[in-house]
Formats: sequence, C-alpha cells, structure tokens
Amino acid sequence: MRLHPVVLFLLLGLCPVLGQTSYETNKPPPPRALPVSPAELNAAAAADSAPPTPSAGGVTVRWYGHGFVYLTSSAGIRAAIDPFGPETVHYKFPDHLSADFVLVSHESEDHCAADLIFGNPLIFRSVMAVGLQRANGIPFYGIALQKDASGQGGANTAFKLSFDGVSFAYLGQISGSLLAQEKVQFGHADVVFLPVGLTTLTVAEFNQVAADLGAKIIIPINYKTDQSGSLSLRGLDEYLDATKLPVRKLNFDQVVLSRGTLPETTTVYVLKSP
Repeated sequence: MRLHPVVLFLLLGLCPVLGQTSYETNKPPPPRALPVSPAELNAAAAADSAPPTPSAGGVTVRWYGHGFVYLTSSAGIRAAIDPFGPETVHYKFPDHLSADFVLVSHESEDHCAADLIFGNPLIFRSVMAVGLQRANGIPFYGIALQKDASGQGGANTAFKLSFDGVSFAYLGQISGSLLAQEKVQFGHADVVFLPVGLTTLTVAEFNQVAADLGAKIIIPINYKTDQSGSLSLRGLDEYLDATKLPVRKLNFDQVVLSRGTLPETTTVYVLKSP
C-alpha cells in the first residue's frame, strides 16, 4: 500500500519525538545526595566561630578574649593583635584562624602567640615594630610607651592603624598616663581598645587616655573573667560602675564600624565575652 506523501511526512516527523518521549520516560532517577559527613556537620556547627568576613559597611572588629583583637577591612585585609597563648588564659583559640599581619605589643605569653595564626602572616613584634611600618598596603605606627615605673614591666609597643577611614589605637600593657610625646605620636584615634583590667591605671586615668586620643568609641578588653586564669585583673563591672561615659552593651563579640556610624559623644562599646 502506498501512503500519501503528506501522511508519510507526518509519520517521519513524529518518530523522533516519540522516541525521545520514550527515552525520557525510562530515564533513571537522579542519584541521591550523599549523606553529610561528621566533618561537615562539625564545620556547620562551628560556623558562628569562623573569622569575620569582609563587610562592605566598614571594618569588622572581633574580640576573641583577653587582649586578642582581630580586624577585617571591607577589602578583606585581616590584622590580628596580641593573640593569646594556651598556658596563661583559658579562652578558646579560634581554629585555623588566618591573618595577613600580626601585631604583638609585648612578649608575655598571653599576648604574643603569633605562631598560632595561619596564613603565613607578616609578624611585627614589640620593640621591632616601633615606628612607621606597612603591611599589605596598610600603614601603621608602633609607639614605644614608657615602662612600668616599678621596673617590673618589660618593653611595650602600642599601635595606631586605620582601616576603612577609621583609626584604631591599641595600648598593649600600658603602665601609666600618656606622656606628651606619646600623645603626639598617637595623634587622634576614633576607636581605643582600652585594657581596663590592668591595675596600673585607675578608671579615671584610663578614660583620660581615651580622651587624650579623642576617642569616639572605647572597647574594653583585657579584664578579669572566668577564663583569665590566675591573672590579677580588674573586672569589667568595676570599670563600668566608675565610668561616667554612656555604655552600649552588644550581644555579639564583634561589631562593624565605619566613619558614618561613629557616635557623636564618646561611648563605651562592650562586646560580648567569648
């Protein structure tokens, strides 16, 4: 039987479609996802302890406990300051924490564990960091502060650096009010990390240091907690009860700061203890 050319054309055109439909119908289902490994679960559980990611809103400031401060610029440059060692204090050191550079104010074990930082960072230690320095394109200044008048303390280098237009002052193991030449070297600082637990200065003297630097934000660090071991430090409440400055208590151990968010009057920002 001969088919009409039109009918034959239609049948030939349908065959590929029919074949394709049959193939799709018999196609095996996609493979099931593999179960999540214990390592992946642990990584997810630890996500909130991961290092801060860059914020387009400014510089991220994180406090890991004691004197350990970690700054991340909006471009992703990371600075670790005074990472603590495991022998003196009992805060948990963050796992596999990387940084681009590390600043060490003095060589006490609870402030100088730069070797625990990953990422092959540049390390600037105490007296070797005095003067104008530069790391990853970030200029900073190391200031040799006066030694303890009792002669018991060692060398201490404070730091002044700027991220995203916000200037920071880190005082290390400060042992007295700022001398005239030290004030000149510091200049102005928007944010001061104030080691309020040290008993070398009174609360009023600490606040005067912050005022000398023109600070808009004071972040208390290096004070007594249940993780401070046997160190003789002042408690945070002792500082807060005696200060006359406004206090803002945060529910996190980190905060994002920018020039546009600096308070008009000097304010104490209390980060949550790790």
